[in-house]
Amino acid sequence: MGGTRKLRLAAMATAMTLTATVVSVPMAWGTTSGAPADVADVPDSGIASTVAPVLKGNGSTARTYSQQEVQRVEDQGGDPAVLDYWTPERMASATSLDEPGDRALVSRTARDAALDLASAATMGDATVAESAPDAEIVTRPAAAAGATPAGKSGGVQPLGVKRFPISTGKLFIGGVNGNRYCSASALNTRSKRVVITAGHCVHEGRGGNWMKNVVFVPRYNGNASRPAPYGKFQARTLHTFKAWINYGGTTRGWGRDVGLISTYTNANNKRLVRVVGGNGLVVDKSYSFTASVFGYPSNLSNGEVMRACTGKAAKTRAIPHTSKIVGCNFGKGSSGGPWLWKYNGDTRLGYTIGVTSFGPSNNKFIGSPHFDVAVRSLAIKANNAF
Repeated sequence: MGGTRKLRLAAMATAMTLTATVVSVPMAWGTTSGAPADVADVPDSGIASTVAPVLKGNGSTARTYSQQEVQRVEDQGGDPAVLDYWTPERMASATSLDEPGDRALVSRTARDAALDLASAATMGDATVAESAPDAEIVTRPAAAAGATPAGKSGGVQPLGVKRFPISTGKLFIGGVNGNRYCSASALNTRSKRVVITAGHCVHEGRGGNWMKNVVFVPRYNGNASRPAPYGKFQARTLHTFKAWINYGGTTRGWGRDVGLISTYTNANNKRLVRVVGGNGLVVDKSYSFTASVFGYPSNLSNGEVMRACTGKAAKTRAIPHTSKIVGCNFGKGSSGGPWLWKYNGDTRLGYTIGVTSFGPSNNKFIGSPHFDVAVRSLAIKANNAF
């Protein structure tokens, strides 16, 4: 999934007038280690977590840190062996991580999208949409400490997005038939350390393993002299839903294809959100909303620069508990990129309401899991990892 096509979607919201009703105040991050009381009623909401595994010296096997090593890595701003692994050359040569799963299922979803287009019930022509009145704002965006980013974005600019976020970047993954990448973004929580992406970017899904040597590089730009202008943030813990691990890319898996990561500080001993800011989080009982989508689709500019697209989401017919946006032309590599509601070009932040998860080979649409109270619980889990 990925890219920006300057067609109907590009005409969208240069000035988005979206509204939402806040039904609960932003949550007190870290005040509870368990799930919210209502999450028990949400299907397939169990969470799995691990200390992020790293490749051994030969790159063929993996291990996890001991508790003593975790503290040492935190104190030194990441493991030099992992951070040094991701040289500019390795980052540039990393290829997009293929989303696993049921191709026939995704093909059926493509046919559904075609039916939507034929009946004019499409998301592609939308310019403005209302968020559901029962949207719950879990946490609000936060700017980087002491900084107001300015200047050119370095991304490919579509209409409707004038300044690109610095909180979105590439998530690099080692040891998956070579070096791979996804898209990801910083999420504002009390710990200021959390990254949100797709579940298949932290775990391979049914029959697979946790990802290794995971490093987040905000505002990655492979065409710049400094491709990692805000440094590298090594993954400390990985979190996703058990439903993704158990079912992978099936009708029971795609709706839980969400991954959360807690990170170590960077080489300057700074926490992620303090450096680049972090988006808020919205869990919403509606499947219809307008979002600005960001990521690094490999079919556009070889995935070397960030792309953006804005469109209206609607419920996916063939895959339960998911939404789709038609017309972005985002291909592989955009997986994990944020779907941001109320994206603000001045602050370069918005509210995360989805992540790119799946799409057909012709890139006609992109899909995201529906964000409900279980995603809120997943974010709490990642926040409380420290």
